[in-house]
This record gives sequence, structure tokens and C-alpha cells, in this order.
Amino acid sequence: MNPKVKSLLDAVNQLYPGTVMSRVGTENTGALHIDRVNQEVLGQRLLIEVAEETESDFLLANELLKMLLTFNGITPQVFFALTFNDDKLDEQLIQIATRMHRVVVHAITYRELATKQMLTQQTADAYLAGVQSELTPENGDLDDESLWRLLMVLDALVFADNLVEASDFTAVLENNYPLAYTAAQTLAEPILRADLKQSRQIRHQMVTLFVGLDDVLKKWGKPTVNAKEYVTLTSVLSQRQLALPVNQVFTIFHSEMTDFQTKKTAYVGLNKGDEQNSFVITPPENEADRPAFFKALYAMKVSELFKKLALPYIERV
Repeated sequence: MNPKVKSLLDAVNQLYPGTVMSRVGTENTGALHIDRVNQEVLGQRLLIEVAEETESDFLLANELLKMLLTFNGITPQVFFALTFNDDKLDEQLIQIATRMHRVVVHAITYRELATKQMLTQQTADAYLAGVQSELTPENGDLDDESLWRLLMVLDALVFADNLVEASDFTAVLENNYPLAYTAAQTLAEPILRADLKQSRQIRHQMVTLFVGLDDVLKKWGKPTVNAKEYVTLTSVLSQRQLALPVNQVFTIFHSEMTDFQTKKTAYVGLNKGDEQNSFVITPPENEADRPAFFKALYAMKVSELFKKLALPYIERV
């Protein structure tokens, strides 16, 4: 294991309430697949498994950096508390939202890996080979693969922003996937321009990407994801906001979706600042009890609500 990776692993183990281990496959295809990293909890241990040996140090380091950002309360997380009662649709939406979230986080981790000289030309060649092995070239029209091309090319542009010389890399993307490339450029620009040192800004870029992706899909005549309602995103709140009553910080509305846990009609708490799903709540079944329930809910302090829901939040510095 690369000493830099070992150092990151040690840092994670200082924060994780157990032991984090890693395992790397032996196959080396020359293609890097950024999403072929899995985590498995084994009692008090957590295993990070990289499927292939290709650029495994880069993949491990990237995963460990993401864990450090989470453990240190820097990056907002995504939760999926709603369901359309359609497993296939839910799975698709979760994959899409997870990839969007990951793109913004990668804008931080890729930059850090480049600083550590772990993002090299060899890494870039393997990354590009991975993209080309997973995507078919466009034929001039939109098709069933268009959204996945867009998400992969978007991550690739975030990656390419850290290359000393990116023109050859991006030329392949532009030539093979012109529609996805053009749309991805628009989505990547605000992320790459943002100062992602503070949780509030990271969250803002995640919400911006949720909106931006839907704008692209509308232009393409494709169904939108509506991640602003479907995805619960960790709130970033100031001390002042935490002390305010719920009705001053959030708007609660009746969703057409179902609470995944209770399997009952869901109500979603939208942040008044960006209208992003911040929590999901199920009211009493008895209609007569609901007015009092919502009155008490709106009057409750924000900090008390999050404690009651056992929902994490990030306190804004």
C-alpha cells in the first residue's frame, strides 16, 4: 500500500469507531472504474473493497478522503426516505442522486489527490479507458444511455480539471459524447468555480446540480429526477437557525410519495432558503389529531426537531 494511502487509512481509523480495512482485487485491465469500490460492515470492522488492481491506490485514497470529509462533518450526505413504491424507479433515482452527490464531493477529493501527486497521467489514461469501456459513443440522437453518459462525462470533467494537460482527455469526451459533453460543461462550471471549503457552499453546489440536471433533462424531453423533493440532503444550519421555530426555517408540504419507513403518506420539510428536502415526517393517522400535530411541529425549535427525528445536521461555522 502506498504510504500516502496508509496515512489516510490511519486518519480514518482514528475517527471510525472500529477498524477500517481494505482489500484489492488482482485483475489489472488498465481501466479505472470510479464506482467499483464497495464498503461492507463486518461487525466492528469496515471493509473497503476495490474490485480491480488498476489504479487501486487512487481509488482507495479517494474513498478514504470521502470518508474523512463525512466523519469530520464537512460534506452533507444524501438520504432516501421516500419511495414511489416502485423498486426499479427508486433504484434508478437513488443511483442518479448518488452520482450527482458524488460529483460535487469529487471536486474536493480529486483536487486533494492531485495535490498529493496521486492523480497522474497514468491515472487519467486509466480513467478515460474506464469511461470508454462503460459508454457507447453517441450517434447524434438522444437515447436511453444519454443520462448515464451525462453523469459520467460530468465526473470526468471534474477529474480533468486537475490535469496539467487536459486537452487530449477532454477531446475524446467531446468527440465521442458531444451532447453529454456540452451539457456536462454547463453543469460542471459552477462546481469547479466554487470555493468548496465550507459545508454550506458544498450543499449549495449539490442543490444547484440537482436543479441543473433537471433543466438539461427538460431540454432533452426526458423525465426529470426532482431530487430537490426526492432526496433528503443534510441541513447546514447556523446556531441562530437551530434556535428558531421550525416554521421560520422550513416549509412542510404533503408529498405524493410514501415514507419509506412507515409506508404511509409522507410530508416533506423543505428548507425555505433553497427549497431542498431536509427531512421527512409522517403525521398521525387520525385526521383529527393532525392540526395539533402540525401546530406543535411548527412551533418546535429546529434543534429539537432534528433531535426528535435523530437526523444529523451540520452546524454552520
